[in-house]
Amino acid sequence: MTIREGSVVIVSSVVALAAILGGAFYPGPRVVIGVLLAAALGWAVAVRRGQLVSEEWVALGFVAWGVVSAALAAAAPLAAREAVTVWIVAWGLWIVARRARKSNSQAGLIILTATAVILAFGVMLEAVGLRGLRVGGLLENPNITASLLVVLLPAVFVIGGRQRWRFAAAAVLTLGLVFTGSRAGLLAMLAVVAVVLPRGRPKVVGLLTGGVGVMAVLVWRFVHQPDILAWFRPAIWSAVVRLWASHPLCGVGPGGLADAAGPQRLLHADHVGQRQFLIGYAESSPLAVLVQTGLVGVLIAFVALLIWWRRARGDQRLSRNMTATLVAMAVMGAFHDMLTMDVVLWWWALGIGLLEANSDPSTPKNGLSISSASGRTIVGMALSFVVLWGVVQPTWARWIWRSGGPDPVVAARTMRAEPWFDVPLEWRSRELLKQSRWSWETVAEATAVSGEAVRVHPGAARLWSIRATIHARVVAEFGPWSDSVNGAREGFARAVELEPHQPWSFLEWARLERNLGHTADAVNLV
Repeated sequence: MTIREGSVVIVSSVVALAAILGGAFYPGPRVVIGVLLAAALGWAVAVRRGQLVSEEWVALGFVAWGVVSAALAAAAPLAAREAVTVWIVAWGLWIVARRARKSNSQAGLIILTATAVILAFGVMLEAVGLRGLRVGGLLENPNITASLLVVLLPAVFVIGGRQRWRFAAAAVLTLGLVFTGSRAGLLAMLAVVAVVLPRGRPKVVGLLTGGVGVMAVLVWRFVHQPDILAWFRPAIWSAVVRLWASHPLCGVGPGGLADAAGPQRLLHADHVGQRQFLIGYAESSPLAVLVQTGLVGVLIAFVALLIWWRRARGDQRLSRNMTATLVAMAVMGAFHDMLTMDVVLWWWALGIGLLEANSDPSTPKNGLSISSASGRTIVGMALSFVVLWGVVQPTWARWIWRSGGPDPVVAARTMRAEPWFDVPLEWRSRELLKQSRWSWETVAEATAVSGEAVRVHPGAARLWSIRATIHARVVAEFGPWSDSVNGAREGFARAVELEPHQPWSFLEWARLERNLGHTADAVNLV
């Protein structure tokens, strides 16, 4: 194996490490994974000669449209940057993996399968130790674990070696899926069985047996660990569609769903009582694409998928195992929003690419290419920079903030590390509001910090409310300066526009108008 050919094995190892580290959601592991991905992916692109074919260009166009959509929405720049970077990494993993030699694709699939087996054992040991399922699984969410395990089930039978080892690995993955308790994972596993088994009696027996087993686990899950969100999901889908209807062409932008969903808060009953539920995820990947990128993004994604499908059928890449993997992804994606789940997108992109290479390891011959070594080096370095900027830099800032604790010095260090990170600015604004007495120096700092907060995160209602409260306090303690009055009204207006179902901004705005002598306006606000 040459250095160039080993790039696929290296990127597979990095993605496997991300899964082993629990999905790399926490700042420390995420920084490590981000640095390794930047180095491995940039190097893989720099050393590998190849041509981008039409479906790869269109997929890259979808990522580019994500950038445009985020710029048009201008609601959560940092969240958009991180989301688009995740998509770029997934695209890069896919184009690198699908150009691998068959032997290297086998090595990559072995790495992913071994990782999935480790995760499955971890889930089972955890369940045995707790004497029951813990909703959350080995990773942050049982559905994330199930998303990694179920797509590797068909790939197990592609790997060379003794058949008994393949069946043993499949059995472990199946048990791991059951112990996650993921309903979508169980349905996806049943769909895999329906695709993989040959027609006739084996398929009928397999589906009946699997259906009875899945139904038994689902009944047990609903009885012993009821999940109210399962019945609440249709209401979330309906609210997401209504939110898309207000941004039909361009969407709310990648990473902007939580900020834009304020007007679509839902009344949700849980074990304690009723509360207003803020939608953070679309609970469906197709709906997530629709609401975040609009009709334009859906059209681009559909064109890319159609071109890929036609090429895969023409090149005989659509084996039964590949089809089963795609079906498993479709089932999981139908019930869960995977667009922001980094490790899932990377795992899926890498898995599809490796299965393609295993079916037909020939490199696509049509398309544009960068033949010179210097050109490939520049592209590889650019990709590494994007990963460092979009994954490592924000995570490094979060690590500084978490490790240092709330402190003005730590806040300054954090903002130097990531100027788009609004948490230190929000903390400092709240700390200044807690002070019993203000001076003009305090006023200057509070207005500057709160203004910077809404500049870097203009879609956050809480930041606009804090800024308005600061201006309202200036009016109450230092007099009705026109800048403060206008700033307070602007902040409250923006806050209630973003969060019309929360009463606090309305009440503070009414208090401001009452202090200014506008009693009628105050009454109308409450």
